[in-house]
Amino acid sequence: MKENTNYSKLKKIFENNGGYITREDADKSNIPSWFLSDFVKRNNLNKIAPGFYANDNYAIDDYFILQRRYPKYIFSGLNALYLLGLTDKIPNNLEVSSPQNYHPSRNKINSLIVHKLSNKNVYELGIKEIKTMFGNIVKTYDEERTICDVIKYRDNFDSETFLKAINFYVQKINNQSKLFKYAKELGIEKKVYEVMEIVSNLTQRINKTIDNE
Repeated sequence: MKENTNYSKLKKIFENNGGYITREDADKSNIPSWFLSDFVKRNNLNKIAPGFYANDNYAIDDYFILQRRYPKYIFSGLNALYLLGLTDKIPNNLEVSSPQNYHPSRNKINSLIVHKLSNKNVYELGIKEIKTMFGNIVKTYDEERTICDVIKYRDNFDSETFLKAINFYVQKINNQSKLFKYAKELGIEKKVYEVMEIVSNLTQRINKTIDNE
């Protein structure tokens, strides 16, 4: 009876997840690991990542899988720009920020860039939830925080990506009150002001030229 109950629980979790199950799911339901191993074998599930199993129809979502395994990782940098629609450049790596003392795995993960943040307030500033292209919810930094990071770490971005990100932000959102609030908390108010002033002046000149044509 106990075996059937555990199997039923795993089956329900698997169906609710939409075709995948994790060791964390089993642990939270107090189901011994050998039940999970048996469930994986019986259903011919694929091992997508350590402790993450899915059927053949599951669309592999690297963003979702990484954050499901390591929930304190927040997508940042180019990944944040991509998730927010502030760049058309597809990232080659997964880029995240995490607390300084967060060490979830001893093994190095290929194509993963981790920025360790010692200041808890800086780590938590501007976290938001967003859907990936597969419809899964992940956490990233919001538009204002990401633009601040792009300006602060200007040398980490090529010129085209940098300029497009700023322009996309100005055209789509442009919440400068929130932007400068974040900039002040991050200690880069002057840098952000200088960049936004240049963009504003350039936009005005372009609009003026168009009006005169």
